[in-house]
Amino acid sequence: MVYTVVAVVTRFTGNPIKGFTEYVTLTFVFVVMLAISFAQRRWRHLSMGIVFDRLAPRHRRPVLCVLLSLGIFICFLLTWSSLDVTIWAYGTGDTLLGAIPVTTWWSRMAMPIGLGIATVRLTVQLVQAARGEI
Repeated sequence: MVYTVVAVVTRFTGNPIKGFTEYVTLTFVFVVMLAISFAQRRWRHLSMGIVFDRLAPRHRRPVLCVLLSLGIFICFLLTWSSLDVTIWAYGTGDTLLGAIPVTTWWSRMAMPIGLGIATVRLTVQLVQAARGEI
């Protein structure tokens, strides 16, 4: 928000920030990816309550363990592949073409960081579910 206010003020002064839209767009990736594990920790994510809530209480924990294991596997694969793409973008100097060339590797780094944190979060929840703590 501060960056947007500064951009608007500089636009009125006749000296606008070049590449403002590109930088804001690339920053949104951090907002989304870092919020995923936070929402998972608080159980505020989208879920299939229509199915899961109708399970008998004794069946919920095994189903939860299977689903968390599947989530860990998928998040780990996405973390690994997004880190590979980030390293590629850094090595090749990948840029967005616009008013000015804006490098993308720093924004791409949000994916492996956010997914890595989500993988750890899911692993903690799997251990808690296996112990019967949740």
